[in-house]
Amino acid sequence: MDKFAISSDDCLILKAFKDSNSLREAAVMLGVDPAGLARRVQHISSTYGFLQKVNNRWQVTARGLDLVAWTESSIQAQKKILSAKSSLRIATTMWFSEEVLIPNLKSLQKHLGGNTQLSLSVPNKSFELSLIDGSVDFVIVCHPPENPEIEHKQLILEEWVLIAPPEWKKDLRGKNIIEFFKVKPFIRHQQINEDIFLKDFGTLTDSGITIDNLIGIRSAVTQGLGWSVVPKLAVRSAIAEGKLLEVPYEIHIQDRKVCLWWLRNRYETRAQSSKLASWIKELSE
Repeated sequence: MDKFAISSDDCLILKAFKDSNSLREAAVMLGVDPAGLARRVQHISSTYGFLQKVNNRWQVTARGLDLVAWTESSIQAQKKILSAKSSLRIATTMWFSEEVLIPNLKSLQKHLGGNTQLSLSVPNKSFELSLIDGSVDFVIVCHPPENPEIEHKQLILEEWVLIAPPEWKKDLRGKNIIEFFKVKPFIRHQQINEDIFLKDFGTLTDSGITIDNLIGIRSAVTQGLGWSVVPKLAVRSAIAEGKLLEVPYEIHIQDRKVCLWWLRNRYETRAQSSKLASWIKELSE
């Protein structure tokens, strides 16, 4: 392995002689014994020629001054590295970013130590490819990965709820939930099979609207265009604000959990995964 030709201690000795007027003053700067420093100075002078005696006083030579300049630059570069914020790039779905990550970024930064630069994205390519090609450090989605290079943790159950416009609440009183909603317009999600989520409902009344994202589903129901089923995390704030009605109907689904992904061969992300995982678990409480 390559090593520095001149030790950092010797470089600092040269810097001390540049910044001082005597060997004793240089020893005070370095916090060393003057006699020991004198022996080291003699070695630096005879071995490298970076110090020479002029009028019975040690001075840094021209070549030594070049090394001092490098030393000062290296010290500043090291300080910059140590003070720089680490970065964490997280990819997730739009609804999870909007409803869960962004409103809780301050608590996430606190969890990570407060010195982390965060980057959130919804990648154009697949989540697995974004992780493998190094575009992101972590992925948070509601299903496990397929690629064996990707490690993951299942964190919290993805609870789904039936939502409706708030104004329907008065008409729903005393009614059978299944019979009531079967005749109401249903907002369909393009990629979700409602037979799995609403198997007791049979044939639903088509609203004529199909949407490919959960934010759109939430917006359509908020606008009174119909009802639907969504992850509770996606509508938690809207329900709390009275913009949506959560209907007391238990949706039975299996194996749908919020998952955290990262590459197996990246030690630094493995070390951060526990902090990120515990933060996500706290958000569901």
